[in-house]
Amino acid sequence: MKISRLALRKLLLGAVLLLVAAAITMFIKESLDTQNPESALPILTIEYNGTEVPPSQEGFLYRAGYEWSFFTTVERRAPQLAENDLPLIPLDVSPQAELELRFSKEPSSIKVLRASGTGSTEFLELTDASDGTFNTPTTSGVYVYKILAEWSTRGYIQYYFSLNVR
Repeated sequence: MKISRLALRKLLLGAVLLLVAAAITMFIKESLDTQNPESALPILTIEYNGTEVPPSQEGFLYRAGYEWSFFTTVERRAPQLAENDLPLIPLDVSPQAELELRFSKEPSSIKVLRASGTGSTEFLELTDASDGTFNTPTTSGVYVYKILAEWSTRGYIQYYFSLNVR
């Protein structure tokens, strides 16, 4: 089966037009993302005992800072508040309850750190939480968590949230 020259030209022209359309689409998305980088970042949701903590739980989760690479630029936002000044509202949880971190885009690495009390700045890394799943402490009290999520080719994001273990 032989393809005529005209058909081959049409196929090549179609492929070139598809590549041009893809490049224009990527340029437009890049332009929109750099104008509002917050909307382009992956979203973190937290599940408590298999149930998602509602996004309406205001003050529970705080995205502190990030560095995110787009095609042509890198956007950075340093934490705007000191760790002691974070406006966190603790979520009431049971001891030894399971928490799972879910990202809209899977990170290459996750570090989960925990401090006792809202005024503490001494965070200790939870060694068994690198997969994003961990249990709440057995001792009652307020705990602040720092999540450091990294995407190997894009950047990192730093989150904070607080739990009140009853």
